[in-house]
Amino acid sequence: RPGMLSWNYWAGADASYTIATPNGRNKGSFLSNAICPTDGADMKGPTAVTNSVGKALGGKTESGEYINYLPNGASHTITFNPSIINNPENKEKFKAYLRGYIENGGTALQINMLDAEMLRDAQKHPENYKNLLVRVTGYNAYFTAIGRELQNEIIARESHKM
Repeated sequence: RPGMLSWNYWAGADASYTIATPNGRNKGSFLSNAICPTDGADMKGPTAVTNSVGKALGGKTESGEYINYLPNGASHTITFNPSIINNPENKEKFKAYLRGYIENGGTALQINMLDAEMLRDAQKHPENYKNLLVRVTGYNAYFTAIGRELQNEIIARESHKM
């Protein structure tokens, strides 16, 4: 059964083997994380990404029914700043986003609630962040236990705010 997953290129977290691609990604840069946009390409927000994921997985018919070309789904990791759930109004917006993701045909949504400044501090003071888990792609890892290159890639991911 077809699906869209890309965990293997993370094993060893070494992007030095990747070549440049026509979309402007430089040689040695990480590939996209499963069905996610490549780092820096997520410029129109989480709803736009969700719409793209739904279309890539099959989209909808004119009658509004979802078509699923990938029955095993696709791994989609997205990072939000914890500030998005800091008040009741934002919580409702976040719930609406999650409902929309499913209604749009999304399958495996993996959410990081991370602040880039906190991650940079964890790089400087790992002893203070021994229990900080991050979603890498198809797996979680302790942030301070992964290599610097992968840490920097996680920091570079867009952290959506409300």
